[in-house]
Amino acid sequence: MSSIGELDESNASLRLLITLNQIHKPIILTDLYEEMRRRFKVGRRTVDTALTTCIRLGLVKREKQRTGMNPMPSLIHVLTPKGKMIAEKIAELEKSLR
Repeated sequence: MSSIGELDESNASLRLLITLNQIHKPIILTDLYEEMRRRFKVGRRTVDTALTTCIRLGLVKREKQRTGMNPMPSLIHVLTPKGKMIAEKIAELEKSLR
């Protein structure tokens, strides 16, 4: 399957890219779940599927990072340069459709 086909197959991949682009900072998984639920009314499984697709395509990077006083690292998610470029193009398309 082509890369665009994979993005199309995953219901929330485009929305995930738009969200990460608008946030402009790394985000931990629980906050990403909340943000996607608030903006688009999608559940955790949908977000997980979208994340898996975007990570596989090299659009999103997942890293471990310590946040706050918690000694255990959290998983943070950030757009790669390729992901940022794609997200900006998606935002342009969305703007044109309004």
